Amino acid sequence: MIARWRVLFVFALGLAFALGPVPQALSEGADSLAGRFLVAEPGMPDPRFAETVVYLMSHDADGAFGLIVNRPLGRVLPEDIYDRLGIVAPDAAAPIVFHFGGPVQGEVGFVLHSPEFVVDETIAVNDGLAVSGIRVVLEAVSDGAGPARAIFALVYAGWGPGQLEREMARRDWITVDGDPAIVFDLPFAERWAAAIRRRGLDL
Repeated sequence: MIARWRVLFVFALGLAFALGPVPQALSEGADSLAGRFLVAEPGMPDPRFAETVVYLMSHDADGAFGLIVNRPLGRVLPEDIYDRLGIVAPDAAAPIVFHFGGPVQGEVGFVLHSPEFVVDETIAVNDGLAVSGIRVVLEAVSDGAGPARAIFALVYAGWGPGQLEREMARRDWITVDGDPAIVFDLPFAERWAAAIRRRGLDL
């Protein structure tokens, strides 16, 4: 699987690793869904989001922004990341699993991680999860630091003003509390069912 993934990754490097800081405009309003999971209903009409779990990092009047956490793309060899970015790989570096973060195209990549890792650009979304850019995380790992738990994502999921609200009114999504255990502990294939069960829908 690594060999097949390397072709895609080399192409994606041109998009995903020209990274600036993570966007800082996270919402804190009473009606914000930031820090929660969007869970696709069984009848989700958009095949790009069928059986997905999206962790919402931002939600306000300007729209919403999140990462799909159950669509792995494949493993990437350390030399395909660190060498390309000019970062010294740590000893015995393991391959990194990258996720499909969503269908929005752009020069972006993110790391959703445990909250003990904090740099200037890190955003703590809730008590259990935070987000940083890929480069700063890999630089920290190179220095023997970095988050204890993390998932790496290429691109993201996004909605314009009012778009997510319309989809929720159409019953495309349910929302449940964001749970680090679902993000980090469960196999990818079990995350959607586990998330939707949190609303009593045991499929």
